[in-house]
Amino acid sequence: MLKDSSAHLDSLRITWLSEPFHLGIPIIDLQHVWLVHIILELEEEIVEAEKNDTDVEVHSSFRKALDYVAEHFALEEDILEHFNYPNFKEHVHGHRKFVEKLTEKYYEAKNSQMAALGILQILKKWLFQHILHDDTDYAEFFKASNVDLKSYCNQILKSGKYPISKEQLLIYQNIVQIDTTTISLHEQSIDTIQEIRNIWKTYNLSTGIPIIDLQHIWLLKMIVELDHSLKLGDGSSETFHKVIAEAIEYTKDHFGVEDKIMRYFRYTDVVQHMNQHKRFIEFIKMRNDEYKLGNPRVGLHLVQDLRNWLLSHIALEDKKIGLAFESRVRELSEFTKKLHQTGEIGISREQKNLYKLVLQSVPDPLD
Repeated sequence: MLKDSSAHLDSLRITWLSEPFHLGIPIIDLQHVWLVHIILELEEEIVEAEKNDTDVEVHSSFRKALDYVAEHFALEEDILEHFNYPNFKEHVHGHRKFVEKLTEKYYEAKNSQMAALGILQILKKWLFQHILHDDTDYAEFFKASNVDLKSYCNQILKSGKYPISKEQLLIYQNIVQIDTTTISLHEQSIDTIQEIRNIWKTYNLSTGIPIIDLQHIWLLKMIVELDHSLKLGDGSSETFHKVIAEAIEYTKDHFGVEDKIMRYFRYTDVVQHMNQHKRFIEFIKMRNDEYKLGNPRVGLHLVQDLRNWLLSHIALEDKKIGLAFESRVRELSEFTKKLHQTGEIGISREQKNLYKLVLQSVPDPLD
């Protein structure tokens, strides 16, 4: 939060009370309050940057927006599906379109100021168009259906599938000023598999090529583990060193697999794709150098880099490979199986197990 937290909270309270955002579903309202907080925080940063003629630190706001999207959409979709909301498919489609627009705004921007303004624009549009209309519709459906929403929300909170931070809870308590004992932090546990699953599903990361999806899920594990470590205030050198080592190994294994697939099946955009791989290797080397020099923010920088890669490369460029070869998936599977049998690519048991756990009831990627 910015320096004047009191003024920020006052603005947040005024904004929240000025519109009928309140749905009467505590866990959903908490996440909506958090979205308003992200929007106002970004607005304040833009004003401050313009006043001082400096660049906007947009990465922090973008990371919070991405976290919000993965956590909130997954939770909301869980609740709507559980209670058979009639407009469930349309609601989910709206979520996926929002993710596409959010990432497009960020990556099409020429500089941090444009990126900040683009993110702010789409977050505000979402707040006033989606929450005030689509979310109100399902809140009315729940009231009319007389479902036991409270019990189910308590159940999924205790499961740890959708974690809530202390900062989110404190802001919600301050703004809404109601009893929040039903939202218990100490009962929550971190469910890494569920968090990976939430991100995978929300950002629609599947390429349809099992071996590539398996390796992308392994990269997600690195991001989530390092992110957890940073949020817990344990950005230790051991955690960072482990993730850097895995990221270096990932560049060798994953990029090697993609290179072999693209060249064998004559992918038309192979040169440009491989150039992006080189840039990934460069930023991993840069973060490793920062670590050796003792930069205290290197963990945060690495998480930002990996998240950016996830959305700029995997969600866009790698999906193009999947689309190009969607009619040749069986042939692709046979090709990758032979590469594995000859030892040209390696997949650990841990990677295969994670792939199956995240995607649930999928066959072995090399069967």
